Amino acid sequence: MGTTHLALHHLGGSLCNTPGPTSHRSHKLLPGTDVPVSPSFPPKPATRSIEEDHAAAPLFQLCPKRGTVSTLMYAGNKIPRTHTISPLCMDLQTDYSERSQGKLNSWMLLVILVTFLLITDFLRKRRPRNFPPGPQLFPFLGTIVDLRQPLHLEMQKLSARYGNIFSVQFGSLTFVVVSGYQMVREALVHQAEIFADRPNIPLLQEIFRGFGKYSFRDFATNVSSIFNDNHQRLISSNGHIWRQQRKFASATLKSIAVSFEEKVQEESRYLVEAIEEEKGQPFDPHYKINSAVSNIICSITFGNRFDYHDNNFQELLHLLAETLLLIGSFWGQLYNAFPLIMRWLPGPFQKIFRHWEKLQHFVKGVIMKHKEELDQSESGDYIDCYLKEIEKFKGDTSSYFHEENLLCSTLDLFLTGTETTATAIRWALLYMAAYPHIQEKVQLEIDAVIGQCRQPTMEDKEHMPYTSAVLSEVLRMGNIVPLGVPRMSTSDTTLAGFHLPKGTTVMTSLTSIMFDKNVWETPDTFNPEHFLENGQYRRREAFLPFSAGSKRACPGEQLARTELFIFFTALLQKFTFQVLFIFLFVFLLVADYMKRRKPKDYPPSPFAFPFVGNTQFLNLRDPVATMEKLINKYGNIFSMELGRQRSVVVSGLQLVKEVLVTQGDNFLDRPEVPISAEAFSSLGLISSNGHLWKQQRRFTLTTFRNFGLGKRGLEERIQEECRFLAEAFREEQGNLFDPHFKINNAVSNVICSIIFGNRFEYHDEKFQKLLQLMEDTVRLHGTFMSQLYNFFPTIVRFLPGSHQNIFRNWKVMKNFVIEKIEKHKEDWNPSESRDFIDSYLEEMTKPNGSNLREENLVACTLDLLFAGTETTSTTIRWALLYMAIYPEIQARVQAEIDAVIGQSRQPALEDRSKMPYTNAVIHEVQRKSNIIPFNVPRLTVKDTVVAGFLVPKGTVLIPNLTSVMFDKEEWETPNTFNPEHFLKDGQFQKREAFMPFSIGKRACLGEQLARTELFLFFTTLLQKFTIQAPPDTTLSLQFELGITLAPRPYKICAVPR
Repeated sequence: MGTTHLALHHLGGSLCNTPGPTSHRSHKLLPGTDVPVSPSFPPKPATRSIEEDHAAAPLFQLCPKRGTVSTLMYAGNKIPRTHTISPLCMDLQTDYSERSQGKLNSWMLLVILVTFLLITDFLRKRRPRNFPPGPQLFPFLGTIVDLRQPLHLEMQKLSARYGNIFSVQFGSLTFVVVSGYQMVREALVHQAEIFADRPNIPLLQEIFRGFGKYSFRDFATNVSSIFNDNHQRLISSNGHIWRQQRKFASATLKSIAVSFEEKVQEESRYLVEAIEEEKGQPFDPHYKINSAVSNIICSITFGNRFDYHDNNFQELLHLLAETLLLIGSFWGQLYNAFPLIMRWLPGPFQKIFRHWEKLQHFVKGVIMKHKEELDQSESGDYIDCYLKEIEKFKGDTSSYFHEENLLCSTLDLFLTGTETTATAIRWALLYMAAYPHIQEKVQLEIDAVIGQCRQPTMEDKEHMPYTSAVLSEVLRMGNIVPLGVPRMSTSDTTLAGFHLPKGTTVMTSLTSIMFDKNVWETPDTFNPEHFLENGQYRRREAFLPFSAGSKRACPGEQLARTELFIFFTALLQKFTFQVLFIFLFVFLLVADYMKRRKPKDYPPSPFAFPFVGNTQFLNLRDPVATMEKLINKYGNIFSMELGRQRSVVVSGLQLVKEVLVTQGDNFLDRPEVPISAEAFSSLGLISSNGHLWKQQRRFTLTTFRNFGLGKRGLEERIQEECRFLAEAFREEQGNLFDPHFKINNAVSNVICSIIFGNRFEYHDEKFQKLLQLMEDTVRLHGTFMSQLYNFFPTIVRFLPGSHQNIFRNWKVMKNFVIEKIEKHKEDWNPSESRDFIDSYLEEMTKPNGSNLREENLVACTLDLLFAGTETTSTTIRWALLYMAIYPEIQARVQAEIDAVIGQSRQPALEDRSKMPYTNAVIHEVQRKSNIIPFNVPRLTVKDTVVAGFLVPKGTVLIPNLTSVMFDKEEWETPNTFNPEHFLKDGQFQKREAFMPFSIGKRACLGEQLARTELFLFFTTLLQKFTIQAPPDTTLSLQFELGITLAPRPYKICAVPR
C-alpha cells in the first residue's frame, strides 16, 4: 500500500504534504492536493507548498521521515494510520532561533548591567584633581593588598612607595593614609578642627542600628542611609552631638576621678589574689587582667565591680573579646568594604551582631535597674549622672540626652575602658617574661622606692624613671591601635600640597611614628632607653599611643595611665613572670622574623638562620678570605646579618669611594658596638655622632695643630723618641728579642706627650702595665666570646669569657686616665695649656663647651691613646717583619738612607721627598699588612641607594678596604710585597686605591701624625740596624685578629750597622 507523506509546520499549526509512491483514492482529497482526508480531518489550508519550502533551503530542510502506526491528532487534525510524517526542520529551527534570541537578549542585558556598574564604580572611585596618589585600583575591589599581613604593615609598605600621604580604596571605602610624625601632627593638631569628625564605618553603623535584623522590605530604605547615619556615640558621633556628649563624659569622669586611684589600688589587690591562686603554675592571664581592668570602668559606669568567678560577667568579657577580634579580622574588613553584599551572606562576622545584642541587652538591664533606684540627691556613677541629665532636659526636643545615647555611650566606655588598657598590660607582662633582665631592673626599682610593705601609688611614679620608661616602651612596641581611629574632613583642605575634599576619611599611621628610624635609636627593638636620658625619664614628642590633638585624643588617657602604672607595678612587686620555653621560642621566632624582613631592593645576602643570622660565616682565623668568597658569589655589594645587627658590605674602589666620599654624608655616623658601648656608650672621638662628634673632632684637630702637628715642634718630639727607641734596640746587642713592647712604648710616648704633657720611661712599671692592658684588650676584641657579645649582648653579658676581661681592663685604664685628669685639675693654669687635657679643661669652661664634659674627656683621651698607639705600632712591627723576610729590599732602603741622610744625623721629615724608594716601601707595608681590613663601620643616617640597591637608615655599612688594597684591576701584583706599586720612573707615585687611613669626612684624624711617625721611626731603625731573622728560622706573615690585623709574635735580631 502506498503511503502519504505529511510535513508538519509548527508555524500557524498548518499542514503540508509530499506525494508518496501511490495515492490513496478512497478518501476525499485535501483541496489543491492529492492527500486524502478522513471525515474527522478538518480541512486546513496549506500556507506554503513543498516547492516553496525547498526554495527556502537550507533552513527548510526535511528531517528524517517517520511513519504513523496509529491514527493521531495534531493541531486539531486527524492523521490516518500509515501516513508518513516528515516534520520540517524549519519549524524546529524557528523555535531554536526564538530561544537563541532570548539568550542573546539576556547576555546583552548582563553586558549592559556590568558596563553600567563599571562606569558607576569608575565615576564613584575617580580620584579628584590633586588627590594623594595611590596604588592601582581594580574595579569593584579597589586596592589589592596582601590580606595575610596585618593592614598597618601593608600600609607601611605602601608608604615606602608613595610617600607619607597616599590614598587607598577598599570596596566602597576610600581612605587617605597619613604617615610620619610631622604629617600626622599637621593633620591632628594644626588642622584639628578640619579633621574633628568620624567617618561612618559600615560595620559599626550596622551594630548600632539594629544588629543586622533586616527584611528585604527594609533594604531600599537602609541602603540610602548606611553611609550617612550619624549615631550619637562618644567614639563615632560628630559635630555638636559629639561635643556635647564628650564634654559631659569628660566632666563626669573628672568628678569621679577623685576615687580613680583608690579603685585601681583595690582592684589590683583582687588581681594579685587571683594570680596567687595559680600557685606559680602556667596559666593564661588574659581574662584575669580583662576582669580587673573592666571592673574599674564598671565601677565608674555601673557603680559596682564583678567577681572574677561571676559566670555572666565572664561571658560578657568573652563576647567583648571575640567581637573586637572579629571586627578587626578579614571578615570584618570585608564587611566594611562591601556592606550591601555581605549583610546577606553567612559568615563569622554575623557573630558580631549576635554578641552585640547580648551586650546591649546587659547594659539595658543595668540602665533599667538604675532608673528604678535613682536617687537625685546622690551623684552615683556615670549612668546615674546621665539619667539626671536626661531628666534635666526632659521635654527639650533639641536635646541629645536620651536613653539611646546613654546606651551607646555606656557601651563605648565599657569597650574602650576594658580592651585597650587590658591589652597593654598583657603586652607588658609578655615583654617582662621575654626580657628577664629588664624585669629584674624594674623590680629593683620597685623594691628601692616602694618596697614590699605597701601598695604602689601614683606619687611613686616620678621616683621610678626606669619603670615609667618600660611602660612607655611597652605602649610603643605594643602599638595596639596602629592606624589610630579614622577621622573625616569637615571641609575642603590641603595637606602636604594635596587636595582633600570635604568628607575625606583619613587614617593616621601611628605605626610609622612609633617605629620611625629618624626618631627612635633602635625602633624594632624593645629598648626602655628610648625614654631615658642621664638616668631620668624623658618625654618623646613622637610618642602618641593615645593619639594627638586636644579635639579627638582619648578622653580616658588619665585613667589608662593610672591603671597601667598601678596594675603593672603591683604585679611585678609580688611576682616574677616567666613563660614556657615553647611559647617564648615561638614569640621570639616571630619577633625575629618581623625584625629581619628585608625591604624591597635590599642587597642580596646568604641564607640567615633565625636568631643567629649569618654567624656561620664568622671566621675569626681568616675573615678576609671568607669575605672574598662572599664577594665572588654575591658581588661588590651584599648584606649580612650577624646576631641582631644588619650590615651591608661594600667592596671595590668605585663603590667604596661612593659611600665614603660621594654619599659620605649619608654614611657619616658610627653604629653602636655593644662591647665598646659597655665602656663609653657613644662618647669620645671614634664612636660619637652628630654635633658631639663634629665639635670634638674640630677641637682635637685644633689642639693638635697648637701643639705642633705639621710643624717642627712635634717632629722634634718624634725624633727624640726615635733616639730612645734606637737606644733600647742597641741594648739587645744584636741578640734575639721581641720588639713589640719597645715599639709600643716609643709610639705611645709620642701621643702621651701630647695628651698628658710627658713621656714615660721604657722601664716604668705602671706605664708598662698600661701598655700590657691595652695590648690584651686589642687582642681580646678578636676572640670568639667578644665577637659573640657584639652579636648577642643581652645573653652573653651574663656568661664568663674574654669579654669580661675586656670590661675589667677598660675599668683599670679609665681609672688611670681619671687619675691623670685629677692631677691636671690640681695644678691647672688656665693661662698656659701644657697638653690636650689642659686644653680640654679650658674648653669646658667656655659657654659653647656644653658637650665637652669630663666623661667625654676620659673617652677622648682613651681613644687617642689607643688609636695613637696601636695602629702605628702595628704597622712598624709589620715593616720590620717584611724587612727581615725581604733582605734585598731592606738593603735598597738602607742604601737610600745612606745616600740621602748618612750616619751623622737623624732622619728628618724633609728627607722624605728625596727618598722615593723608602717612601714606597712604607706605603707597600701599609697596603700589604692591611691592619684594618674592613675599616671602622659606618651607620646609614638616611635611606640611600647604592649601585641600585636600597640601604635603609640604621643599616651598618662595612667598607671593605681589603677589596681595594688587593684589587687585581688596581695593582700589578696585589698578593706580593712589591714596593714598585708606588714607583714610576724611579719616583714615588700616589695611588687612588691606597686608603689605609680611610677616606672622606670620617678619615683618621691622626693621619698626618701617623705618616710622620712611620717615616721617622722606620728610617731611624734601618739607619742604625739591619733587621735579621733568627738563624735557621723562617718568619711567618700570618696575622692574629684583634681590633687590628697584627703580626703574630715574632723575634728578630737588630744588628747594629
